[in-house]
Amino acid sequence: MELEAKHIIVFLLAIIPAIIWIYLFLHRHHENKWLVVITFLGGMLAAKLILVYQGYWDETINLIFFKVDPVDFRQNINNLFSSSPFFALFLSFVGVGVMEEFLKFWIMKFINYRFFKSIDDVIELAIIAALGFAFFENIVYFTKQWGQLSAGTFAAFAMFRVTIVTMVHVLCSGLLGYYFGMAFFASPMLQIEHMKRKRHPVLQFLKRVLHLKKSHVYHDEMIIIGLFSAIFLHAIYDYILSINVTLIGIPLHIPIMLLYFFGGFWYLNKLLKKKDSNLKLGLVGTEVMPKEDFIKLLDEVQEIKEKMRSESEQTLTENENQNEII
Repeated sequence: MELEAKHIIVFLLAIIPAIIWIYLFLHRHHENKWLVVITFLGGMLAAKLILVYQGYWDETINLIFFKVDPVDFRQNINNLFSSSPFFALFLSFVGVGVMEEFLKFWIMKFINYRFFKSIDDVIELAIIAALGFAFFENIVYFTKQWGQLSAGTFAAFAMFRVTIVTMVHVLCSGLLGYYFGMAFFASPMLQIEHMKRKRHPVLQFLKRVLHLKKSHVYHDEMIIIGLFSAIFLHAIYDYILSINVTLIGIPLHIPIMLLYFFGGFWYLNKLLKKKDSNLKLGLVGTEVMPKEDFIKLLDEVQEIKEKMRSESEQTLTENENQNEII
């Protein structure tokens, strides 16, 4: 009975905050419930795969016909940069970030690739995958620490994981989701940015010199920015928490945690509220809105804007002339 009570309490400690987080990010939107559930389970699977891999770092896996020794990249990095332990530690956390962010992203993309209609769809589903990942991690960590810590310490530990740690996962995945959304809708996004008179000199250069398609270069650029941003955000957080540094008598990790928590929540909501994020770009290229019609529509909007600007300038000139006469 005591064992059953332990698992029930641990499950509730992990699932209730996850549900609250889902509500905070999705209450204004209406994602398909089954898609949300499957993506959440996908995030759990990503966490399970990483924990299994880490669990076999010091062991040999016997696959009947052959044996496999999983690579412990942390030990390899420590051996390679033994003269610079702080740098080795940071690179180790970069490696953890690569594994976690890439696997969360890949599974989310694999599940939802055909269901993206807008950039905010990608952000929201990336957040759901991150919450599934954090939920499974929390279950594992709560179970390990149960009985090892006092009641008060365990409560503080649980609060830390369901708030700060979960927010770090959500922030990194949501940021990667935003840039992947930009990459996924590269062609229409370039059209929109052209309409806003945003210049891309590097893309223009590569198009002219290497004859590369702008949308392909833009796609790769957004993916690279998203992956590197998510990985380094994750690594910097882990690194700061692992070193003992004080700033004006305050441990550095305290303001960093607050920055990730409050700043991350504000930033993700800002991304979700962007007008470009809410455009139903998934319709572009379908029978509902063929790509040619979308481009034609953007051209018409651009013509209207230029006409309005011209009329405004003409009116301003006429008023100035009248003032001179007076």
